[in-house]
Amino acid sequence: MGPWAGPVLLLLLQLLPGAHGDVLPSGCGHSRDAHRIVGGQDTQEGRWPWQVSLWVTAQGHVCGGSLVHPRWVLTAAHCFLRSLDPKLYHVKVGGLTRSLLEPHSVLVAVRKLLVHPSYHGTIHGGDIALLQLESPVQPSQFSPVCLPAPHAPLATGTLCWVTGWGSTQGRAQASVLQEVAVPLLDSNKCELMYHLGEPSLAGQRLIQDDMLCAGSVEGKKDSCQGDSGGPLVCTINHTWIQVGIVSWGFGCARPFRPGVYTHVPTYTDWIQRILANSHLNVSRPGPSGSYPDTSRSHQVLLLLLLTLLWL
Repeated sequence: MGPWAGPVLLLLLQLLPGAHGDVLPSGCGHSRDAHRIVGGQDTQEGRWPWQVSLWVTAQGHVCGGSLVHPRWVLTAAHCFLRSLDPKLYHVKVGGLTRSLLEPHSVLVAVRKLLVHPSYHGTIHGGDIALLQLESPVQPSQFSPVCLPAPHAPLATGTLCWVTGWGSTQGRAQASVLQEVAVPLLDSNKCELMYHLGEPSLAGQRLIQDDMLCAGSVEGKKDSCQGDSGGPLVCTINHTWIQVGIVSWGFGCARPFRPGVYTHVPTYTDWIQRILANSHLNVSRPGPSGSYPDTSRSHQVLLLLLLTLLWL
């Protein structure tokens, strides 16, 4: 094989269709300054540019989510208890309301729905899912949120922000995106709070290792129904990092019942693997729900290229 063969082969590999998966963008976590969902306030345009709304056909908004990549949305697994069929879902990107008539917003179909394999009910953990969109969102329509390093420690007391269109003070879902600041809590103290006045829960562990709590002893500020799947973000080194996903709680904004979130650092490795392997299943699923093996044709092409290079 001549000295030129290596560079030529590398170039051919780069040109192969679907040869690469997706990677998390390096330019992420940028928004307008955020200096307030129950106890919160209307947000402002551009403050949370990764926030999306998950829609079900003929029903509208059901959950929140966050763009971590132009083609990928991070949300909660329990948002899909009704069905795992991706054709039933769309994602609304852009804007501040739940209206499809809002300027600068777009409704994108979901291509693939991936629920974490450990999910068997919200209080058992694994409440995380990824959505691959049919087409990438344009850079002018969003800015992705950054993800934490795998298993990165989170400091108790850190003031973070949760956003969504969920119920406010027990009323109907908010028409405008809401924001509220909540501090991160110690998981053991959160566990103790959830057992207060609940003798039937004695001996049962509620706050699992892949969960985190945020809120206050007094309540008053919290995520609520309809906020599920939305992001809990903190500023770290002047960059917005998503540390949690709205998961569950006993009521909304009640004393001694802070919000419980999926602990994103636990799943950063899983998210990165899913994106990196996305090129292996780029086709639509067949009748059985399985995806055709698109990598086999690539292997045959590579074999032919190698044969030509050795001639």
